[in-house]
Amino acid sequence: MSRPPLQKLLKVIVLVSALLLNACVNTPLIRVNTDKHADFSGYHSYGFVDPLGTDKAGYTTLLTKYLKQAVSRELEQRGYVFSSNPDLLVNFYTRIENRTFISSTPTPVFYGGYYDYRHGIYDPFPRYIYRPYSYSYQEGTVNVDLVDAQQKQMVWEGIAVNEVTSKDLDNPQEAFSKVISAIFTSYPYTAGSGKPATGSGQ
Repeated sequence: MSRPPLQKLLKVIVLVSALLLNACVNTPLIRVNTDKHADFSGYHSYGFVDPLGTDKAGYTTLLTKYLKQAVSRELEQRGYVFSSNPDLLVNFYTRIENRTFISSTPTPVFYGGYYDYRHGIYDPFPRYIYRPYSYSYQEGTVNVDLVDAQQKQMVWEGIAVNEVTSKDLDNPQEAFSKVISAIFTSYPYTAGSGKPATGSGQ
């Protein structure tokens, strides 16, 4: 059984690599920062900063509505209650930027000239040139800040970075719901206990 030509095999490798890259980009990168001196056992209630980072235009946006719904769900699952005089204040920030991923793939080149003396007898070692491969996409970032309302000090920050797809743009409420859920998988506390939540983020 003959083996596929090297150039065809390389094309398959490039295609698979591109698919794997896209799959990785579609998995949010989550980062968190926690104030190690904060006493999370003292937090029982939550509210929202006024104005929120997503309401800089002076009115409540649909984006703010979606984020409020998603964060409220996550916090209330952990035992927090909404209050006009909360222990924790929540703030949001989002941005979208254009990004380009650039890589290169080796392509074999068989030189002619006097090297043709091998033709028909055996295959020479190929020389490689590297052809650039680029992938353009939009990258979205969502920040969720939890602030000690009394101390006016941020005690926890969750950040999600991910590719923004056309599906996300068509269904923003669903997209933000998934992103907020992903962020809160890294929030380990329940209201009033200051201890990690069992099954947090599930």
